Amino acid sequence: MVKYLLETDVLVDYLTSNDKNYLMNLMQTGICFTTVLNAAELLAACQNDNEKYLVRSILDSLKVLGLHSRYALSVPEFSEKTENVRDALFAVVSLINKLPIVTMSRDRYKKTNLKIIHPQEVGV
Repeated sequence: MVKYLLETDVLVDYLTSNDKNYLMNLMQTGICFTTVLNAAELLAACQNDNEKYLVRSILDSLKVLGLHSRYALSVPEFSEKTENVRDALFAVVSLINKLPIVTMSRDRYKKTNLKIIHPQEVGV
């Protein structure tokens, strides 16, 4: 089965979209992962308990990867290929776990040589 590493923007699209969104399609076609980084970003943006509940509901339906300290050793490999340490660390998670990154912003990781997928490219 296909596996995906979802960037925060794909999850935000699901939470804020009234139209057909990408997350359901991704979940129907493969196993979806995200990281504790993405979970923290989503939860930090919540303004009330209802929003926290909705975020938790999504996170419960995904596989949320933690960050092992050894991941930091590979951050320098991506530090000049990404705009910040956070993106470098996310790229390391993709590399180590052999997961393609699914994001709305392909340019964010274009210098990494990792497999980057726009969610629009995933068909049922």
